Amino acid sequence: MKARPSAAAVLSLLAAGVLSPLRAEPAPASPVKVMLIGDSLSVGPFGRALESALQTRFGRGDVCVFASCGSSPEDWLPKKPVFVTNCGYRQTTPQASFSHEYRNGRRPPPVKTPKLPALFATCRPQLVIVQLGTNWMDHLASSERPDGRPYRRHIRDFVREIRRGSDPFIVWVMPPDSSKYPRAVHQAVEDWIRLESVAAGFRTIDSRLITAPYRDGATGGDGVHYGDAAGRRWASRVMAQIGLIADSLPLAPADGAR
Repeated sequence: MKARPSAAAVLSLLAAGVLSPLRAEPAPASPVKVMLIGDSLSVGPFGRALESALQTRFGRGDVCVFASCGSSPEDWLPKKPVFVTNCGYRQTTPQASFSHEYRNGRRPPPVKTPKLPALFATCRPQLVIVQLGTNWMDHLASSERPDGRPYRRHIRDFVREIRRGSDPFIVWVMPPDSSKYPRAVHQAVEDWIRLESVAAGFRTIDSRLITAPYRDGATGGDGVHYGDAAGRRWASRVMAQIGLIADSLPLAPADGAR
């Protein structure tokens, strides 16, 4: 079993104000097989289920997870302003694991979204799973003719930063279906990710294809987020595709829970 921070340790961090989940450490990065980087969908039921499935497949000590509610690819880039999430954060490393989410209606503490270099100074993965892009849609939904150039540039910069110093295989889990955003907005984001995947050589998973239709009250309560059952179904279908991809990569199988 991996050590988890005590309640007293977490409270001491919260007392200092905004929580900084990663700090500079002299120890070298832990080699792991898989890293998941995501937004609120990875903080919640989908992320919990996918993390569990990845740990079952690759081993508990071979999975890192970093998920920040409200974040988009540019928020993880080192030259962009620090993005502080006020709606939830999840982190798992070989050393510790914790999650800050809404509990009994209480808002989670603010957390600084770590930058990609800090993630890779902590974990050195062979496979990176990216679940980002949905938070672009709020702005895009209010634009009649969105300009895709800045979004594609964010994707390129994100992938370039992931590959700085190493060359992990990248799989981008595209946004799932929703009832809040227009179909044209979903299509635009998917097209931008697919175009960049061809240019940069990473794989994509079409989440909308395997989650549609989003049923208000059944899938989730706000037209965007997924409840426990729907989140687990989505994670199971994503994991099936990741498993097929991993079978073709030089990743060792899990050697039991660690």
